[in-house]
Amino acid sequence: MSEQETEEEEILAVMRAEAQAFLDGDIDALASHWVQTEDTARMVAWAQVGTKVIRGWEDVLAQAKAGFERHPPSGPRRLEDCLRWENFTVVIGTDMAWVLYDQTGMSNDQKFRISGLQHELKIFHRVDGQWKIACMALLKPGFEHVDTPRIQVNTEGRVVWMNSGARSRMQEQTGLVIAAGKLRARKRSYDAKLQKALSRVARALETQVDPRSEIYESLPVGLGESDDGILLYCWVFPEDGRIFVSFDDQMRTNKRLDMAEAIYGLSPAQCRLAHLLIEGHELSAAADSLDVSINTVRTQLQRMFDKTGVRKIQSLVRVLLSVDAPS
Repeated sequence: MSEQETEEEEILAVMRAEAQAFLDGDIDALASHWVQTEDTARMVAWAQVGTKVIRGWEDVLAQAKAGFERHPPSGPRRLEDCLRWENFTVVIGTDMAWVLYDQTGMSNDQKFRISGLQHELKIFHRVDGQWKIACMALLKPGFEHVDTPRIQVNTEGRVVWMNSGARSRMQEQTGLVIAAGKLRARKRSYDAKLQKALSRVARALETQVDPRSEIYESLPVGLGESDDGILLYCWVFPEDGRIFVSFDDQMRTNKRLDMAEAIYGLSPAQCRLAHLLIEGHELSAAADSLDVSINTVRTQLQRMFDKTGVRKIQSLVRVLLSVDAPS
């Protein structure tokens, strides 16, 4: 192995170790891979709203700690299961190097909060013979790159934009329809709920209520049931000062189930069953998927009924996805 290849492997090893420390929520391990001076910097650039720069190690560290407090790690995660890195460009000098690459957050971990594509740049300095991160820059592309079908509407509910996922799947989407330029529930009896959710988010933005607050983060809206008896729903939420509607949004569904798990004291086995029920699996199919008996599944379902106070699967799904716990 040449000296250049050795240096490159050392730098990539630092990147992997720092990313694993981030996934583990290990602030000390993460800090050990950074240059800790006033020149240390972290920058995030959003395609829609501009750039935020944090300068100085103390402020960079404070932001990392705040992030861990908001989203504490839920258990061990493997780097290769959560992040995919590709399209590397590595340039190495005497005591400085930089790495440009694409990072994709994958969704196979239900509690993982990083999703989609972002472009990253890391600048490294050699400190006492070891490579450390001196600057990190993240560019988050536009909404077109979000995997989940997403529709942007204005304050009157008129559709102003759809990403490719929404454009390709709206025809087969049985819960939503665009009529006279407005986004509506396909079943008229559910449209009032959708319009109410859109108006609620619009008012939050107009009155400058912090859209990052939990109550406005995402509103689930029931859209009735499919011909197969599967509950149809979408999510309404603000992002970067805009109103969005998404469907088939596994990340938001997972996050709502995390909340339901805490509110109702669901067991891990009950949560796994809840995921399958929300996806429309029948009990027999859920039992096969979970590799348990049908009686075990029925017992878990009954316990969820007891905890939530409902007696039908459709009602259970609505409760688990609801914004507030029922009175």
